[in-house]
Amino acid sequence: MKRASRAALFAGFLALATVAVALAMFIQQRDQIAVTIIVNVTPAPRMAAFAPTATTESHIRAAFSIDTKHALRAGALSLNNLVAQTQKAVRVEASIQPNPLGTLLYSNLNSVSISATAGTTVVVPCAYTVTVDSTMATWYLKDGLYQDFSGTFPGKSLANNTYITTPQATATPFFVYADDGGVWYEVATNGLKKTYCVDLTLTIPIGVSGGTYSTNAVYTLYY
Repeated sequence: MKRASRAALFAGFLALATVAVALAMFIQQRDQIAVTIIVNVTPAPRMAAFAPTATTESHIRAAFSIDTKHALRAGALSLNNLVAQTQKAVRVEASIQPNPLGTLLYSNLNSVSISATAGTTVVVPCAYTVTVDSTMATWYLKDGLYQDFSGTFPGKSLANNTYITTPQATATPFFVYADDGGVWYEVATNGLKKTYCVDLTLTIPIGVSGGTYSTNAVYTLYY
């Protein structure tokens, strides 16, 4: 009896394994798109270092003997420069129509441009949308960055909050295909036609030099 029970149990496991393999073979990649993320970085402001000086009476008199008009003008100019460098990022978007060939998977934008200062965090609400247009009752959507930003600063500096109607509590750093074992992150299991809004949260390391950097956010549809 025990041998028979073990044989039946083994046969059950074998049947389940066969079904799992069959399902894995059936689920295939059906479509894939990329949204280019362009980041324009302004270097972090640097404060000049001044050597300490003795505060004797003669030094104080010398300081007050300076032309106050010129001193105020110089101070105002430095302050204006600092304010200009620490202004909030300006969101720039291109007006691009969805790819007419992307009948299963498409985005409303082919690229998104973000301007920010090194050492700061920028949040771009609904930077772009991703739509799955399928008649399938069940499909799987995966995403990830293809690589780090121009190979200079980490792709995980960019997080996303992907949702249909209500944003998630927190943003999640993107998987980076080149760094995370060549895998994509599963965003959702859903069905039929769905449109996802993608909020972007970018934290630029303070040491990043000024310039333009880019990467690609890749979306893949499976069923």
